[in-house]
Amino acid sequence: MTFVSALSARLLQAATFPDTIIARTIPERGVLEWTSGVLQVVVLLLGIGVLIATILLILSMRAGVRKFNETVDKLTTDAKPLLANATAIVGDAREVVAMLRTDVERVTDAAETLSEQLLDAAETTARRVDDVNAVLDVLQDELEDTALSAVSAIRGVRVGAGELTTGLSHPRPRRTPVPVDPDDDD
Repeated sequence: MTFVSALSARLLQAATFPDTIIARTIPERGVLEWTSGVLQVVVLLLGIGVLIATILLILSMRAGVRKFNETVDKLTTDAKPLLANATAIVGDAREVVAMLRTDVERVTDAAETLSEQLLDAAETTARRVDDVNAVLDVLQDELEDTALSAVSAIRGVRVGAGELTTGLSHPRPRRTPVPVDPDDDD
């Protein structure tokens, strides 16, 4: 039983037995004994006052709940556009993230392809450099052989020229120039 229904039951009982409404507490028994008296009106007024206070409290609570519901409704109404905007922003952000993922995948694929091409080009260049170095080594060997042959030939020419000059140790007679006659057609 709630407080209000218990109170209304007591008030109804007090109204039906008007002569026996004085409440007196017997401390040794802890029992309430109803006797006749003027307190019936006081108890009735106190009960009515409590009932009125309870009703006012309930009405106040209803008004508070109504205001709370109005506030919640207003916040809900005000929040709907914000929620729609937030939902749109989240959708846009998801699209941007998806595009960024796609772009990152493309860039990653392009970087992998480029690195493979660079590695292939580096290997090809290294092979070509090795080939050029081999050709240069052959050319260097041939140039060294040619230089040694040329040096040997030059030494041979010097030796031969030295021998030739020693064999011709006598001086040659000098020739005198013959005068030419300009009138002579022969």
